[in-house]
Amino acid sequence: MKNLQMALSGVLALQLVLAAGLFWESSSRQQAQAQATHLVQTEADALQRVEITGDDVTVTLVKQDNQWQLPELHQLPVNRDKLDTLLEKLTALKGNWPVATSNSARERFEVAEEKFRKHIKLYTAEGDEPALELFVGTSPGFRKVHVRRADDDAIYAVELNSFDLPVKADNWLDKTLLAAGDLKRIQGPDYTLEKADDGWVFAVDDTQEAPAVDPGKARELATALEKLRVTRPAGKTPEAEPTEIVVQADNGERRYLFASADDKYYVRRDDRDQYFEIAKYDFDRVMDKRHQDLVLVERDEEEQTAEEETSNTQEEDAKS
Repeated sequence: MKNLQMALSGVLALQLVLAAGLFWESSSRQQAQAQATHLVQTEADALQRVEITGDDVTVTLVKQDNQWQLPELHQLPVNRDKLDTLLEKLTALKGNWPVATSNSARERFEVAEEKFRKHIKLYTAEGDEPALELFVGTSPGFRKVHVRRADDDAIYAVELNSFDLPVKADNWLDKTLLAAGDLKRIQGPDYTLEKADDGWVFAVDDTQEAPAVDPGKARELATALEKLRVTRPAGKTPEAEPTEIVVQADNGERRYLFASADDKYYVRRDDRDQYFEIAKYDFDRVMDKRHQDLVLVERDEEEQTAEEETSNTQEEDAKS
């Protein structure tokens, strides 16, 4: 009996030690988290320039007159949603428990000055000195990377994705910069469409009787222009005769030139000097429309429904 009591007392003592250890660890973790500091202490609104380097390539994003632009890409506008998402993630980064602090760890986790996956420089004013530098290295897990500030030895594992840090200017381009917005009028090679209360109609004078417009075809044409997306600036002017499309929206009239050459598809708008490449799908949705294609042809209900479903499926596939 005495031996049993001693054994039970030993077990109880061990349990108390383990409980105390767990309590201390939990308390220390909570204290460390409470004391965690933001790795990026600069406000996003104060930033004037962002540089991202990786694989010997650097992309620069510059804020000019409150607009973010790509100086290496004809000063074209930056995708603000993409940039805002990145800046939100960067300014939310917190360092809790360093995973390492040694020089050898910098090499191992690829956050050293000479060995890194990505190098981010944030500038708050004109000049050569960044307000903050971050080295982004290897990934310890899903949507996590090792990060080190240039002015700190501590290496942290933080929630960030290297995919959010592209170094090609094309990946930062606002692909909707030529989108027409809500249209009221579309003038093509041999047709003019106007937006009425109940849909699109052909524009004709009082002496003519206008045929009915196929609503599906007209909607496809209007959507292609209203939500037009480019892929990248064209390297050269296409050697092909362009087709002009003139549109009228709330912000005024715009003229588009569409052309194709060497299995590539291009568009230019009158407010910009350069041509842009676009997807064949978007090119075809505009250029395969002529007057006879837009005239409503009476079809049975089942055939018309099937055609609209096919058009909607193709549009969803193009978006994805």
